[in-house]
Order: sequence, then structure tokens, then C-alpha cells
Amino acid sequence: MKKRIYALLAGLFFFCAQSNANHLIVVSPKGSDKALGTVERPFLTVERALSEAKKYAGDTVDIRLRGGIYRLSETVRVTGFENLTIAPYRQEKVSFEGGISIAPKWLRPVGNRDLLERMRPEVRERVREIDVRALGASLSGIVPKGFGRVAMPAWSELFIDGVPQQIARWPNDSTVLIGKVHCTGDIPRNHQTRIGDPVFEYLEERPSEWHNVENAWIAGYFGYGYADDMIPLKAVNAAKKTITGGIPTLYGFRSGEPFLRWYALNLLEEIDMPGEYVIDAQAGKLYLFPPEGKFKEIRISLLGTPMFSISECRNVTLRGVTLEYARGMGVYIERSEYTRVDSCVIRNLGYVGVCIGRGDLPQNADIYYASHDGSRKHPDGVPEVIGNLSNRLYDDRLFDRQAGRNNGVSNCLIYQVGSGGVSLGGGQRKTLTPAGNYVENCRIYDFNRVERSYRPGIDMDGVGNRISHCEIFDAPSMAILIKGNDHLIEYCDIHHVCQEVDDQGAIYYGRDPSERGMKVRYCYLHHLASAHRVSATYHDDGACGMEVYGCLYYKAGTIPVLIGGGHDNVYRNNIFVDVPFAFHIDNRMEGWSRSSLDKGGIVEQRLNVVHYDRPPYATAYPLLPHYWENNPRVPRNNVISGNLFYKVGSILRGKLAWGEWSNNYITSLNPGFKDPEDPKQGFRPDAAVYERINGFHPIPFAEIGCHLSLE
Repeated sequence: MKKRIYALLAGLFFFCAQSNANHLIVVSPKGSDKALGTVERPFLTVERALSEAKKYAGDTVDIRLRGGIYRLSETVRVTGFENLTIAPYRQEKVSFEGGISIAPKWLRPVGNRDLLERMRPEVRERVREIDVRALGASLSGIVPKGFGRVAMPAWSELFIDGVPQQIARWPNDSTVLIGKVHCTGDIPRNHQTRIGDPVFEYLEERPSEWHNVENAWIAGYFGYGYADDMIPLKAVNAAKKTITGGIPTLYGFRSGEPFLRWYALNLLEEIDMPGEYVIDAQAGKLYLFPPEGKFKEIRISLLGTPMFSISECRNVTLRGVTLEYARGMGVYIERSEYTRVDSCVIRNLGYVGVCIGRGDLPQNADIYYASHDGSRKHPDGVPEVIGNLSNRLYDDRLFDRQAGRNNGVSNCLIYQVGSGGVSLGGGQRKTLTPAGNYVENCRIYDFNRVERSYRPGIDMDGVGNRISHCEIFDAPSMAILIKGNDHLIEYCDIHHVCQEVDDQGAIYYGRDPSERGMKVRYCYLHHLASAHRVSATYHDDGACGMEVYGCLYYKAGTIPVLIGGGHDNVYRNNIFVDVPFAFHIDNRMEGWSRSSLDKGGIVEQRLNVVHYDRPPYATAYPLLPHYWENNPRVPRNNVISGNLFYKVGSILRGKLAWGEWSNNYITSLNPGFKDPEDPKQGFRPDAAVYERINGFHPIPFAEIGCHLSLE
């Protein structure tokens, strides 16, 4: 009898062990997909390992990657998995690459005399030709990029020893003013068409020397300082000193402001510095002025689809790998739960680093044309692209990106990418259902190589998502762009962003008073120097309902806090140091933005679509149902209480009545900093700030920022 019981228990133990088994599948760049997937006989591709993993549904599967380079000519699709990890074998170094590698020996002298004649005499013997078509690959050419345009993968880029090289441009490292505008060109934003090609005067002599503008482009800020664009260069008229653009730009061309500037690129005539190159996609060739000295390897990005696409998964992790040298994004995630990109290096991509949730594409228009063209949208969005997402969210306030929940990016380095770091979606605005998706402990920088504005380090939308312990820096435009409700930004170190634009903020949202419940706490916003108008936190065009607590603003822009006509924003327990003034509050909803609050205007539309005066919105935000009471055009209920202002020129630009001020401490003397030149070092225990501000709470300075070491 005992033997039978022991046998039964043993069988039961064996069944449980089998049903919760941990299976190991090994892949190696030296393996074979006809092998067994073991350490001794590994598979060659991740796709083969995923096929094998399907056999173990319900169990835990580890796909371990032996060290080396895995070249991707198509997306690795991870669909329908649960309890799966893809990671290096024993910490070996693993890189996925979406392009081709070219040895220096493939650089040949330029043989075409006509092309040589266009180059500067001093570089003709030094420029080299790369015939990519002869290597069996196809180049993707330059396409329009910029504010309001459909965000698509970049063109083929060239990298040398891990560093992105520069498409030949003039001026090399700056921009020049737009001269007199002869023709604005069509203005799609105002639905003005049939105006003609844009034409403007140039003020320098160099463009007169461009006799062949085939494949040439112009880029810059053509209409407003927050809206970059890049369009084909159609013609140069040396006699009239005019430039003609090939397609419209969203706001048309303007001049007369210091931020309205331009530059030219992809001209053979402007190859004059080592590392510059020109793309001729039609001929399948690149023309490169090689860097000085020796270099090991050239890489050209080719893959336009995501390197990894994860959908309908639960508890799947991609860990510890490098993703690089692709035209498209690194990782795409949708309709999944507890899926994570962890401890990865994501760099040298032409698109966004990671995208969580669907984008969209217009169905009835050129996908590269400017926005708000009225084209029909895809009802459920489009997977694996950003596309027309910004316009879809602008027009469709309840758009569900199907991003899943509790998915995130953690402990990653994301840099040298073309069009933003992370697109973080998730949650349902109609029901205020949170997603809990997140970006945490990541260092995100140099993320606007291709698209200069409105492609932030993190673009967050939906409901109930989180950004924490991130360092975001080195960008011409914003760090974090917010859309939606109930998001949390905490313990972030944000600096040296908005370095090029005008009228933007490091943390930015606006134009929808139903987007509430955002919290920004314990962030360090600093060194936001700019020649133009730049804010650290920007509540644009009537934005409401954000709480900012325990943040340090140090040298934080020309307008550290801008509240543009909104209500119910709360600033408590913050520190402002060495800024020209702290707050700007205005009544723009009575002025130039008056039409927004007119009957049937955009504010009424956006409030009604979420049923602002009924649950769940009326319950979650008790002040919201009263929005239309007591003249909503005038800012109200903006609470500024318990804050420290040290070495601040002026506390407010605007009317005191537009804020509720109490318990603040204004001083030109050291309020107790350990080091007044480095306020992040914190306060002495006997600091005066604790006496002068009732209930001032110590800020956990040591916890702020990313805790990864720089690579």
C-alpha cells in the first residue's frame, strides 16, 4: 500500500515538474537551424528558436543567445508567447543589426567626371564611392520629415565604427536666416492650396554655386520655431538669389523672426568635411569623404520594419542585447501584458527606439504630406508604425492604441536614434482605465537626428502610465510630451533639451482641459539654455489639472513654468534657483486663442467627447464639471504654495489674481544649500527653508535620475 502511495506521489511530482518546466533553447551566429538548439548544437536564428519554443506552450522558455552579431533582413516576430525570455547566454555580448557591413576596401575612387566637377577641387581626390547595389542591397532615399508629417522610417544612413556620419550640408554645423519670402507655398494647416511652390531669398553667396540640385533638400524652421520640416530643393535662381522648394510645408514659409532659419543637405557641392556623404538612392550609391585616420568598418542601415515585434504575449522579456543600424524602430509591442525590454542598448536607428502601442496612417493621401488633410483613418490604427499618430490623437481623443498593460522599458540606454526615444501608449480614455505601462531607469539622449521637433525622448499618451528615474538630455526639442490622463513622471533628470526650438517645454502638454490627473514629482529640470522661448514645464493652450511637487528648477529656461490660460494646476514644495523669472500665467483664452472656447469650438468638443460632467470624469476630477462656470477664459485655481525662490529675478509674469499664492519663500541669500552652485547637493539640516516654509518636505535628491553607468 505504501509503495502504491509513493508511486502516486512521485507521478504527481513528475507531472507538476513537467507542466512547469524551464526549457533552454540556444542560438548562435555559428549555429544551424537544422541543429537541436542546445549549447553543443545551437540554432542559427531566433526565428527557429521561437518555432521550437511553440512546442512548450504553458512552460517557461529561455532563448539564450551566444555572443556575436545577428543580422536581420526582416522583423523578428514574437507572437502569442507566455513566460519567454530572450537574452544573452552567460552575459555574452549580443548585437542585432538591421543593415550591411562594408569593409574599407569597398570604397572606390569616383569615376564619373560630371560628379567630380560638382565637388570642391580640394576634396575630389578624397571622396569615395560605395556601390551598394553591387553589394546586393537597395538604398532607401531621403523623404520629407517634419512637424505634422507622417512619421515613417528614415532613409539609409551611414555609420563608421559606431558613429552616425553627416549627410553633406551647408552650413556645416549651423543654419541661416530665411530672407524675403516671395511665395509662402500652400499652407495645409489653413487649408490654403494652389498658391504655388514656396520661394524665398537667400542672404549668402554660397547657394549661387549650386548648379545641380538633383537629390538636394532644404530643412529648418520655415513657419514657426517649434515646427521643423525638410522638403526637396526644386531650384536655385542665382540671378534673383532665390530658393524654390519642391513641396508645401505645414504653415508655409515666413521670415523676420530669429528662429526662422534653414540649411541645405545632400549636395555633392557641399561635401567638405570628413564623414560627410551624399545619398543617390536611384543609382544605389553613396559618396563619402572618409574620416581621417584608420577605421574598421562601415555600416549602412537598411531594415525599415521593427527589429523585434511583440504582440499577444504575456510575461515576455527581451534582455541584455544591442539593437542598431536599422532604418526603422528597435522594438514594437502591442496587445501584451507584463512584456519588458530590459537592460538593452538601442542606438543608431533612424526611427523611434521603442514603440508601445499602435500608430496610424492616412488612407487617402500621400503618407509624407502634411497633416490635417481630412484623410480617412484606420478604425483600429496601424501596427508597427508611428505614422499619423499625433494627428490621430489630436482628432480622435478616445483612440485606443491597443498597447496592453504593465509593459515597459527598463534599464536601457537609448541614443543616436532618429525620431524619438520611446512612444509610450496604453489605457482607455473613455473609461479612464489605466494601463500601467512604463519607462524606468533609462538614459535617453541624442534622439532627434532625423526629426528635430515633436519627437521627444518619451511621448506618453493614454491613461495611467509612468516615467521614472530617467535621464533625458541632448536634444533640439522636448524631453517628454504628454497626452491623456493620470500619468506619473517622477525622479527624472532632464537637461539640455529644447536647445534649438522656440515656444516649447521640456515637459509639455495642452489644448484639452479634460486631460487631467498628471503628476510630476521629484524631478530635476536644469540647464535649459536657449536663444528662444523655452520652458521646463509647459501647460499650453488652456491645459489643466497637473500637480508638480518637489521639483528643482535650476537655470531652467527663459520661462521655467508657463501656464497658458489653464485652470487647476498645482505647484507645491518646488525649488526655483537662478532663473530670470519663475512663472508665466496668461489669459490667452480671452485673446488669440479665444476661438478655442467659442460655442462648438475645440474645447467644447473635447469635453463633450469624454462626457466631462458624468462619471468617470466627474468623479475622478471634481472640478471638471464646473469648467464652464465663472468665465473659463480667465485662469483660475492655479495654486502656487510652499515653494522656494532663490536668486529669481521676478516671481511672476502675469496677474497675481490668476494664481493662488501662499507660504512661499523668496530670498537672495542662501536658504541653506550645502553648495549654492550645485543645489542638487541638497540642504543642510539647519537650512532656513525649513523654518520659512511651513511644512516644507525634504526632497530625495539622491534618488533623482538614472542609476545606470554611462556606456
